Amino acid sequence: MVKIGIIGAGNMGKLHASLIKKQERGYVTAVYDSDKERAIALAKQYQAISYSEIDDFLDSGISMVFITVPNTKHAQFASKALKRNLDVFVEKPLATNLKDAHELVKITRESGKKLFVGLNRRFAPIYVEAKNIIESTNFKPININIIQNDGDMRNPPWATDINLTGGFLYDTTVHFLDMAEYLIGPINEISAVSSKAFYPITDGFAILLKFSENDGRKRFGLISSCGYASWISPFERVQVVGDHRSVITEELDYIRHGLNESLIVEAKEFAKLPYEEKWGYSQMHKHIFDSLEFGFSAINNVEVGARTIELISACEKSAMSDGIFINV
Repeated sequence: MVKIGIIGAGNMGKLHASLIKKQERGYVTAVYDSDKERAIALAKQYQAISYSEIDDFLDSGISMVFITVPNTKHAQFASKALKRNLDVFVEKPLATNLKDAHELVKITRESGKKLFVGLNRRFAPIYVEAKNIIESTNFKPININIIQNDGDMRNPPWATDINLTGGFLYDTTVHFLDMAEYLIGPINEISAVSSKAFYPITDGFAILLKFSENDGRKRFGLISSCGYASWISPFERVQVVGDHRSVITEELDYIRHGLNESLIVEAKEFAKLPYEEKWGYSQMHKHIFDSLEFGFSAINNVEVGARTIELISACEKSAMSDGIFINV
């Protein structure tokens, strides 16, 4: 049974605490939050001890931390925990700049501990099914088209506070840069354009991806992402196209795929799954505890997390230079 501390007692801290309890392979013994009352409230639910000083929390006898604070604080807390010889789970993004991401890779390797990143869509049934279709048939994926939109960045109000989020790409679009590589393979070059359409920060990107070639075929993809689309569905849609084959996901609810030689389209629905399963959180927790117990490298490890920051950095550099291609 792993003794676990929660850093950040907000909504995500509450979610992960509940999933830790359901796994029955660890238990929450400590909670830290800069808001003392919030830390006390969450700790009370799990018969844990609340802390308002981070050093006291880290020295409380825990062996792992779950970090669920604002994006820009992820790296500093992860670094502190690793240097205390603790395993770490950190919500995405791993960091909000490339220097911190690479430093966390270095510290993790030196510590011999494990760092897991909250890339929950890698575990969501809809994307696991899509990956299985692509890999188990003669699919030969050539391109991917992704639409990922938010409806309104005015609520919650911190959504446009770059000092908390790090910027638009770090919040949700990070998942789909990761999905592009997870489903298709390595991205070699990125071109991006962006705009400030309705908010004081950059609120939309169009991103062109160039993948490594496959059997001499050029492969490419597009991601369109903005924060002002309204909440009309689908605001999350992925289509992978291969050798006269397509697989299409809409939200985390529906998947369809078909072959050219057949008029039959196969479909599955995941809409009725419990939230924690549909979004992959339960499966991610199982994977994390399995990795701790059996010693294998997780598919959401620190290197994967750092790779997403490399992709975001390339998008930002390209957008600042009118869309020139950046090698990644």
